[in-house]
Amino acid sequence: MFSTERREELKIFLNQLKPYIMLSTLVFALSIAAGYIAYGLYPELAMQSVSGLEELVQMLEGLSPLEIMLLIFINNTIAMFIAVLFGIVLGIVPFLVLVFNGFIIGTIVRMLLIDNGLAFIIAGLVPHGIIEIPLLLLSTSIGMRIGFEVLRAIAGKPSDIKQEFLKGMKFFFYWMVPLIFLAALIETFITPVIMYLVSGA
Repeated sequence: MFSTERREELKIFLNQLKPYIMLSTLVFALSIAAGYIAYGLYPELAMQSVSGLEELVQMLEGLSPLEIMLLIFINNTIAMFIAVLFGIVLGIVPFLVLVFNGFIIGTIVRMLLIDNGLAFIIAGLVPHGIIEIPLLLLSTSIGMRIGFEVLRAIAGKPSDIKQEFLKGMKFFFYWMVPLIFLAALIETFITPVIMYLVSGA
């Protein structure tokens, strides 16, 4: 399906991203833990972080499944694109994207665990999350790598910001956007069915 050259480019690029993927994974995991703990200690305060989700749910109620899928796709694409694009600001924005999303997931998991159990949470996160979460980590890793190149330039060390930026953008649009669409498709049409079957409602 893909040429040998493209597969080799992908392999090299992912190898270069490994340290940043490890860092992104650590930050994301710690943020999830922070959200989980925060809801246990200060539930009202933690819930403020997910207050915007209520408005999103209300907005989705009047939409068709196709419209919901497109909205999820556009929202996730923009969020991950921002993580890549604004990595140029010293890698701060992708770091904040990780912290924000991880904290929200941790808060929601703790909240739903109390009333619905672990199986319900797995059903609600795994089907699309198995694609979406790695994509989030990849987007923030690309942004952090670009930010690192900016820091090298500021420190007077050899760097190629333009090259890293173009490589990141190419990877995002060629590889990631189609997978973001697939994740939105699963989240809209498959995840709710699995949640329904697990809940027995």
